[in-house]
Formats: sequence, structure tokens, C-alpha cells
Amino acid sequence: MRICATLLCLALTSLHAEEMTVRVIGISHSERVADFQKMMTTLPELKLVSLDGDKASVTLSYDPLVLIGKPKPKPDELTPEKLLERIDNLIGKASVRTFSVVKPTGITDDKLTKVEVQVGVLDCKGCRYGAYIAIAKIDGVERASVNSDSRTLTAWIDTTKTNKEAIEAALKKARVELPGHKS
Repeated sequence: MRICATLLCLALTSLHAEEMTVRVIGISHSERVADFQKMMTTLPELKLVSLDGDKASVTLSYDPLVLIGKPKPKPDELTPEKLLERIDNLIGKASVRTFSVVKPTGITDDKLTKVEVQVGVLDCKGCRYGAYIAIAKIDGVERASVNSDSRTLTAWIDTTKTNKEAIEAALKKARVELPGHKS
């Protein structure tokens, strides 16, 4: 009887499963991909379906009722915006706000411009994250990554919203060393 009840619960849960693809703020290099995967194992409300570290994009599966945490949520609590907000809150809390998720912009790669900025020594995970986060939330930055070997921060940007100068200014404001630039 107990096995039948468990199977019934699993079946009902899978009937309500939905998926959402989101951009992840916080995936700045390969170490952070592993950090994200590990953090996701602490969130039983969410299942990681796929992860593209290069594009900082993930697809998550969830049961809206479990995600909201109410047996009969109001219809306005089940909107895509509210579900995204709840997913972001769960991921933020589990990662101490080193990861957050946002709605994809829908801009295709062929519409983005790759911008590279030489940065100073980034020999620890915290330094790499600091340089990354200084630009990751700039409007127009679709994604970014940090390479400590080449000491390069790479951003893929929408040039109608931002440019290399704005990225360099944000890095300077965050006190990231930019070799060859005056302070």
C-alpha cells in the first residue's frame, strides 16, 4: 500500500511538472558551473534539466504547486513572472545570492558583439567573481566570462544598450585592475 501511494504521488507530481529556461547570473567560469550544479542538489523543489555554461543558461523542471508551497495557490501566484521570482529567491537563498536567475532576453548570438577586456591578476575565485559581477548586471550584457589564464574578461553585449567603454568604467568602479589604463 505504501509503495502504491508513493508511486501515485510521483505520478501526480510529474503530471504537474513544468519547465522554464532562464539565464543565470553568476556563472563566470567553469568552476562556477560546478558550483551551480552542486547548489542545485540542495533544492528539492527544482530539477536541473540542462545547463549550458558557455551561455549561462539552464532549463529547470518544477511542479508549480510545490514551488509556490500552497495546495491551492491563487491564479496570480502561478504567473510566469511569479514563478521566476520564486525560482530566483530559492536559488539566491541557496547560493547566498552568488547566483540569480533572470528571464532570457531572446537576443540571438548573431546580434551580440563579443568584447574582451584585459584585466589584472585574477588568481582566486572571489576575484574572478568580483570582476564578473561588476559587469554582469549591466543592461545590454547578455553574458560574460572570466579567464584567469589569459587575464581576460569577455562579454557578449547588445551594442544598442551598452559598449566596451561602459564595461571598462564599471570594472574601474569595482576597482578591477585594467593594465594599460590610467586610474
